[in-house]
Amino acid sequence: MQTFLLIAIFLPLLGAALLWVVQPLGRDAVRYTALAVALLTLIAALYVCVGFPPNGEVPVEGYAGTSEAWLAPAIGSVDVKFAVGLDGLGVWMFGLSAVLMITAILVSWEAIKEREALFYAMLLLLEFGCLGVFSARDLLLFYIFFEFTLIPLFFLIGIWGSEDRRYAAIKFFLFTLAGSMLTFLGLLAIVVWDYQQQGDGVLRFGIADLVAGLRAHPLPPTWQLAIFVALFAGFAIKVPLFPLHSWLPLAHVQAPTAGSVILAGILLKIGVYGFLRFSIPMLPDATVFCVPYLLWLSVAGIIYGALVALAQADIKKLIAYSSVSHLGICMLGLFALTPQGVQGSVLQMVNHGVSTGALFALVGMVYERYHTRQIADLSGLALRTPWIGFFMVFFTFSSIGVPGLNGFPGEFLVLLGMFQRAYAQAPLVMQAQWMIISVLSVSSVVLGGWYMLYLVKRVFFGPLKEPAEAAHHHIEDMNWREIAALAPLAVLALWIGLAPQHFLRPMAPAIDQAYEQAAARVGQPYQAAEPRAAVPSKSNSAEALARVR
Repeated sequence: MQTFLLIAIFLPLLGAALLWVVQPLGRDAVRYTALAVALLTLIAALYVCVGFPPNGEVPVEGYAGTSEAWLAPAIGSVDVKFAVGLDGLGVWMFGLSAVLMITAILVSWEAIKEREALFYAMLLLLEFGCLGVFSARDLLLFYIFFEFTLIPLFFLIGIWGSEDRRYAAIKFFLFTLAGSMLTFLGLLAIVVWDYQQQGDGVLRFGIADLVAGLRAHPLPPTWQLAIFVALFAGFAIKVPLFPLHSWLPLAHVQAPTAGSVILAGILLKIGVYGFLRFSIPMLPDATVFCVPYLLWLSVAGIIYGALVALAQADIKKLIAYSSVSHLGICMLGLFALTPQGVQGSVLQMVNHGVSTGALFALVGMVYERYHTRQIADLSGLALRTPWIGFFMVFFTFSSIGVPGLNGFPGEFLVLLGMFQRAYAQAPLVMQAQWMIISVLSVSSVVLGGWYMLYLVKRVFFGPLKEPAEAAHHHIEDMNWREIAALAPLAVLALWIGLAPQHFLRPMAPAIDQAYEQAAARVGQPYQAAEPRAAVPSKSNSAEALARVR
């Protein structure tokens, strides 16, 4: 398994270099080479994911983990390793990264007509960074991959984007880079504290070592809060959490279709993943102190994103603002700090990647045919392009959480976890406002259905209406390449919707370990506490869903 994990991570990097070799052979050689590399990467990634233990019990270093000295031989007091491995927090996002790259390449097949080798090289480099983020087991390695993802996406937006692509690319880069620098300082502060407490003269960067060290020697409360804010700066911008979201709609609208697919499907989840991997397990007291503020920001993002999406005239911008709302749901479940809420949040990360990645791909298909994304210019497209209409309705139902599709189990668990926290496990002083938050969070169900179904009704149903120039062209329905781009995502949407326990059970042990200390501190005074015993999970999310069905 170690070999296949390394192949999956490094094959896109080798493929990006190979594209420069085949570039003289022409456009087809570049496209088919990129697709072949992505397919081989997908095979290796799926082999690793399918072999992941169904009970989620993996070694500390991660399933299929490998760890090799990196800086240690040169600088003996620094323990930096090339350490990669998978656990329940990252395994499904690792697999989804490989799946969505196939979609991104196939939807770009005819859309990209210049600098094809550079375009597909940037896509493969972006895949390399995404796979590395979710498998890194060393703090410095994680940060390198975390920052690396900015570079190829910056060029994808800045070179192949729409008319305001350069402004969008610069705004995206500056926003995320500024937050990432503060995050790096926060992560270094954790390493330095561990170094001082261990007293053996070694700077450790292993994530598992740091979590264990901070459990044995918790940071002082003021330091925890300061570091939490530093980590928040990078992760919240990446999510993007309201009100730090302003870079996202512009980046989505200006990005090429493939860039939007990967940005929505994978990159936005890195922020949520960072909170769960670092902030919550390493800084439990600061997490609990900030929970009320984070829950209010999350529910504000849910409502704000949905209402602004409802007002949009551009299809792509509407779906972009829907991401602000959906990521607010992920953050709400994460900081409910209940078994159902956290598991629902991690599952919803995957669900949003599947649904919204597919929706952006469909918007790109419509734009290729009509060269407009304005809702007012289009109507009744299901008459002319029934397959596009079918997939649009299917993934709309997936996005809004119709039972039987993937959006339902994740959103249900998040809301269940939030209500459980508010009505059964809230400290008395916080119960009233947490009840209000839990009730307001239900608006995600109503508003999500409103703006998505209203979009589909206007664009795909009713009398046929097309731009005037479309009358001079033959508009074709989806071809086999486009169907192949969406078919794997449709299968995933059905699989997660009908059998979510296959995805929930493997992630449960890692999730419990990540949030247990913070959950034990809810309702207690804000102070650094002595190390505590683990809090067992009070409910199994997969069993809860089975009872509901």
